[in-house]
Amino acid sequence: MQQNIAAILFEDNINVGKQVVMTEIYAISLVTDKEFEELKPLFLKLVPLTTGLRIERYARSRDAQRSLLGEVMARHLLHRATGKSLPEIPFTTGEKGKPVPDGFAGIHINISHSGDWVVVALSPTPVGVDVEKMKKVPEGVAKRFFSISENKWLNSIEDENEKAHIFFTLWTLKESFLKAIGKGLTKNLNSFTIKHTDSGNYILENDPESAGFKLKTYPLVEGYKLSVCTADNNFCEKVVNVKIKDLIEKYE
Repeated sequence: MQQNIAAILFEDNINVGKQVVMTEIYAISLVTDKEFEELKPLFLKLVPLTTGLRIERYARSRDAQRSLLGEVMARHLLHRATGKSLPEIPFTTGEKGKPVPDGFAGIHINISHSGDWVVVALSPTPVGVDVEKMKKVPEGVAKRFFSISENKWLNSIEDENEKAHIFFTLWTLKESFLKAIGKGLTKNLNSFTIKHTDSGNYILENDPESAGFKLKTYPLVEGYKLSVCTADNNFCEKVVNVKIKDLIEKYE
């Protein structure tokens, strides 16, 4: 049953067995708690038993849904890209907890979720992705975690909405870089700088580990910021929006 389900997911988007040649971004929105509880038994069949037990320990349904959808989508993207059956063992983790797909040489993944969205990045090189639901800029956070030049740029903005857009753009870009190098928040966010270039792009400065890494932001939906960092400059043009409804219709 597991392999049959795996073979039909995403079949309209690409050819199974085609290797990953660029950084691809996929996003899926959460459903209601009631809908998720009805669908959860199906999706639990697509992850290892140990993963399912971890999912069941979540106290809140929304947290369980974010975690489960992220892993299910990542596993199906790996299957879709290589033609291999879905792995039956949990993802191994790097030193700082970054998921590593065993048995898929030359393919890197990263998962992020916030609010009503789960995002998965697939790349031929190390990759980090971060999505954040925007809110009012937290007092003191930028001063504590951003570099001097980043704070100077942020403090030059008077409009609160524009300031929030800049803050969460910088935050997601920084998080994506830390996730790409596998260090998460164990590395200080103010130890490197995100610079906005005249061409409208973003680059990393003042960090020896940033050599070769590229940054890109993507539009998702209003109220969210999405950024990706990878050691490859071949990015997909847009985010692929995956719907649970579409997946279930194919299964049925």
